[in-house]
Amino acid sequence: MRILDRYLLRLIALPLIIGLAVFVVIMLSETTIKLGQALLGMRIPPLLIAKYFLYRLPRAVAWSLPVGILVGAAMVTTHISRNGEANAARAAGASLQRIWTPLLCVGALGCLVAFAIEEYVVPVANKHATDTYVRMANAQPVMGPRSEQVFRDKLGRLIYIGYMDEKTNRLDNVMIVTEYPAGGVGIITTARWAEVSQATWVLRDGVTMHFDPEGRQTGRPQTFEARPVKLRTALQDYYLDERSYAEMSTHQMRRRIALLETGGLDAQRWKVRLQFKYSMPVACLVFVLVAVPLGAKYAAHGSFTGIVISILVVFLYNGVRSWGLAFGLVGDLPAAVAAWAQNVIFGALGLWLVARAR
Repeated sequence: MRILDRYLLRLIALPLIIGLAVFVVIMLSETTIKLGQALLGMRIPPLLIAKYFLYRLPRAVAWSLPVGILVGAAMVTTHISRNGEANAARAAGASLQRIWTPLLCVGALGCLVAFAIEEYVVPVANKHATDTYVRMANAQPVMGPRSEQVFRDKLGRLIYIGYMDEKTNRLDNVMIVTEYPAGGVGIITTARWAEVSQATWVLRDGVTMHFDPEGRQTGRPQTFEARPVKLRTALQDYYLDERSYAEMSTHQMRRRIALLETGGLDAQRWKVRLQFKYSMPVACLVFVLVAVPLGAKYAAHGSFTGIVISILVVFLYNGVRSWGLAFGLVGDLPAAVAAWAQNVIFGALGLWLVARAR
């Protein structure tokens, strides 16, 4: 049996690597599209772009590993079933469950590897990716056209921008609100538009109004033709804060949830994403549980049965995952149910298929 185990492990290596590589390329292509939209029209050194993709690679690997293991397990079981190797092992006294044990171990190991990469490698790589992104972003204040953007800067000011034009580096309909420490609006500054002057934004055709802590306006509005204001750093911080949930560690996400709940804000979306952070690596084992018995059962239909099964499982699994995510984000499902439903459903199906295999 040890010889068979080593043989199956060698056999799964190549299709696993191919499946992993293909899905990594797909995920990085999505990053390419997003990067192209954000840095539209900018001249970025190729080496800087290459570094950015290199630092994004660990996350792509972590999310692609389940698919790679799925392809490998399905192809191996199809191969040994069609070539009679599974029957030979069974004739020697081994059950199908014993024959599949090394593949199940690969799935379990994949869970640990995927989570370890996601938890310990991705955050570090993401920090370097963020630093690289800063270098690219600093080449131009506005990165891509956007409408009706609202965010806070490091000074706590609330900033609204009606439209950002990346071609002219111009902001239209700007409003900056400064609040009192205890709450309430203190100063409102509005400007028809703003332009870049070296490292500073200059507000044009604007007005400033002051308010007391009770919300009453004090004094007359002060109009101005031009007023410099430090918005460049605020804009770059805004772009960098738009990190996806998947690029944060579980510790960072739990801290964000605690911060939101302390402030009385809704943290449902973050709770759902955190649970998905835990549930997605488990797909490595779930995929093997489903693919192995199906690959063995339908191996007689052709050599590419494993590929077809892999595509079908990924499609159905992702469909359930997407519905769970959608219902979880709007609060119709508890975070744990939304994130783990696909693993429970397909895991139970896989265990049933493995148990009744003869």
